[in-house]
Amino acid sequence: MLINVPLHDFFTATWQTIYMVFIASFLSVVIGGLLGVVLFLTKPRGLKPNPGIYQVLGFVVNIGRSIPYIILMIAVIPITRMIVGTTIGTNAAIVPLALAAIPVYARIAESAFNEVAAGALDAALSLGASAKQIIRKVVIPEGLPSLIKGGTLTVIALIGYSAMAGAVGGGGLGQLAIDYGYQQFDVAVMLITVVVLVVIVQIVQWGGDWFAKHRSLKALGFGSLVLWVVCILSQLSFGVATTTSDTLTVGIMSGTQQQIMAVAQRVAYKRYGLHLKLVAFNDYNMPNEALVSGDIDANIFQHVPFLDSQIKAHGYKIVPIARTFMYPMGVFSSKIHTLSQLQNGAQVAIPNDPSNEGRALRLFAKNGLITLKPGVGILGDVNDILSNPHHLQFVLMNAAQVPRALKDVTLAAINNNYLKPAGLRLSQALFHEGANAPYGNIIAVRQGDHNPLFKELINVMHSQPVVQAVEKAYPHGAAIPAWKK
Repeated sequence: MLINVPLHDFFTATWQTIYMVFIASFLSVVIGGLLGVVLFLTKPRGLKPNPGIYQVLGFVVNIGRSIPYIILMIAVIPITRMIVGTTIGTNAAIVPLALAAIPVYARIAESAFNEVAAGALDAALSLGASAKQIIRKVVIPEGLPSLIKGGTLTVIALIGYSAMAGAVGGGGLGQLAIDYGYQQFDVAVMLITVVVLVVIVQIVQWGGDWFAKHRSLKALGFGSLVLWVVCILSQLSFGVATTTSDTLTVGIMSGTQQQIMAVAQRVAYKRYGLHLKLVAFNDYNMPNEALVSGDIDANIFQHVPFLDSQIKAHGYKIVPIARTFMYPMGVFSSKIHTLSQLQNGAQVAIPNDPSNEGRALRLFAKNGLITLKPGVGILGDVNDILSNPHHLQFVLMNAAQVPRALKDVTLAAINNNYLKPAGLRLSQALFHEGANAPYGNIIAVRQGDHNPLFKELINVMHSQPVVQAVEKAYPHGAAIPAWKK
């Protein structure tokens, strides 16, 4: 083991980053370059001026450049499924990466072509060259250094974008940094991934500068061909290695759950010959979307109130088939030791996802700090607060960020899976949920799916080795077997 992550995981994450960035960059340069040619040809006073095409294409390109990548990733899910047949995994991450970079490189290419000296174009036209000949023999060769430099910038930008691939279980160094460095407070893992990313960026920058200086298309083409061969071989070997009839693909959340489910994998194979293929997400909405789409067979990350909120919002046909563990939420403070010290106007950090926001508010209401409107139920939000005698200022943030804000607020409602990484214990909470809270996690599957392997999955999750792994990850009563309630 290296730090808290196997060395193999670092190599795998590094290759996943290279794989998705290379293919997305290749597609971006090719398609974006072609769009750049069209923009150059059809611009006013271009070789083939066409205001209609130029304005429409330019408008589309500008829209593409305006959409934030994380929004684009979610918005193009139907396109992703149509192209690669799935919405999760490294291949699925390539589609939004390419779609984000294509319009950017189109403008880069257009700008590079516009820098070609007008005299060179006039000379070619005077010799009777066609527009196609001018593009091939004059514009591209003369603009090649700028095209390569622009391509280098595009690749480096995509390396940054790839950090968000974890939202679709895409892997890569960015997801490794989020899963372990961010969510588990492992600074060493974060630093290592940053160093590796810096090295990759430096290599890309050096290579781009060299190719631009020497205008070596042959060398660039040969390097691309080698990478394509390696990418194809890696996918072929992955497909062969994972083909088995006794496999369940299970969606989980990144972080501590990955370590627990690694134990479950071993138990499943040793006792039942069952292969558990785990897909880790760092976005709470994607596991249910992936389940409904058929990309995974089950997910283990949510409690019933969260599932109910998802069903209400999206109409998902998902049902729970078993309970796993209850992880009580607690309210912590680094500024006060008892509620009697609580001052009016104190800032309170709570999770911002719909289920856990309501969960935190119910916990505050149960302990007399606020009252909620009648009939709110378990999916309330801050607008459902009826009375707030202490004038508490609720600050909503990502659940993983709440423990980091503990020193900046008076109270923080922290999900149990972030306690150990943050160096906290449930016993340190000013107050916390009891064992009877309705937030036990579940195994969820598609309605009507009666896969016989689900019974074995349930047995695995209730097995003693998994219970021990959970108790080790969440000590001192921070995890309760929910199926025993």
